[in-house]
Amino acid sequence: MNTDRYSMLRDLLAFLIVAAAVPVATFGGSMIGCLGQGFSSACAMSAIAISPVILVVAGATAGFISRGWTGLLIGFIGNLAGMTAILVMSFGVDRPVPLDPISGIIAMVWFGFPSLTGYGIGWVIWRLARMRGRTTT
Repeated sequence: MNTDRYSMLRDLLAFLIVAAAVPVATFGGSMIGCLGQGFSSACAMSAIAISPVILVVAGATAGFISRGWTGLLIGFIGNLAGMTAILVMSFGVDRPVPLDPISGIIAMVWFGFPSLTGYGIGWVIWRLARMRGRTTT
């Protein structure tokens, strides 16, 4: 069985999923979290709870699609691309986010840890399902 078939397409798809999940988690998470309450400081805690879930699901999806260390690197680069998209969109609506090294490190941990953890979970589940399908007789 050829396991390398369509690997570049799978990596591209995983990249696009993770890169799109970061802005969706930022803006979509706040929209979902504030859906019933209106946009106020009280709804911020709901948005904080929803955003990592979106990122873990996107990372797990990328883990099912992509494989190995290359897929992990693709997920990391997708996180960087997603954070860059947030920066560009914030300048587009005249509400720029702060751009300094400390904020960048905090953002990388905030967005990177859930999606890369999700990638690991997805990859392990895919690997266990693949091993279970084999017969050892």
